[in-house]
Amino acid sequence: MKPNEIPYGPVKIIDGYLKDRIGYYDDEDTIFDEEIDCLEISDEEVCGIPGAVIYIGDFFLAEGYYIIPQDFIAPVTMEDLMARREKLHDFCGRFSEVRNPEVDLDEEDKLDYFRELHYVDSVLVDRMIEVRYSNKKSGDNIFISHSSKDKNFAKWLATDLKAAGHTPWLDEWSIKVGESIPQKISEGVKDATFVIVILSEYSVASHWVEREWQTKYWDEVEKGKIQVLPVMYQDCKIPELLKSKRYADFRNNYNNGLEDILHAIDVL
Repeated sequence: MKPNEIPYGPVKIIDGYLKDRIGYYDDEDTIFDEEIDCLEISDEEVCGIPGAVIYIGDFFLAEGYYIIPQDFIAPVTMEDLMARREKLHDFCGRFSEVRNPEVDLDEEDKLDYFRELHYVDSVLVDRMIEVRYSNKKSGDNIFISHSSKDKNFAKWLATDLKAAGHTPWLDEWSIKVGESIPQKISEGVKDATFVIVILSEYSVASHWVEREWQTKYWDEVEKGKIQVLPVMYQDCKIPELLKSKRYADFRNNYNNGLEDILHAIDVL
């Protein structure tokens, strides 16, 4: 995704002195001389380039805003939000002095981090509610085949797929009390444009997971169009039918894996 295609809203800052902070992308601007001293890059690189107006924390609670180069920001993922939330608790959480005693912040800095923590928590809640309860259909229908022991990772992935404009299918979200589980799963697989297979030591040992993705795999063979997308979540023995496929690798870097899977969905 190019910088100017990043929608307004929550973003992660990936370069400069604000690197790793989560903020609200509110508007576009142009960077001039007065901002240069904050960016740690030369006049020639900065003056006159497109900038992003960023509030650290909630728009209504932030003390002010920053203007930084647009290529310093990226869409924020669930992994980014959870990792930043953990870090912020070290800075300003209830037990921050116990968790991270070497950090010595004044009250103003603590308040700044607390605003960011409040924003991160609100974005996490908003995203989970949107995915869990929204009936709006968009993008591709994507069935996520996974072991119950990989449920948290499946939820993160589903949330980011939804944020990218797709419609993920998870059993926990899509099967209502009283409905037939096998029937609803069968319908979910049938209606899906893609089936993402989360590969882990638990999923490859699950006959239930195997039946889910193999149904779509044979459709793929018959139609000659890729429909099964493997995702490597943990080191495991790859099923024979999937060995010839390239997988999206989430083991060391969640964001790189997510970028690969979104690219595959967009181009296939």
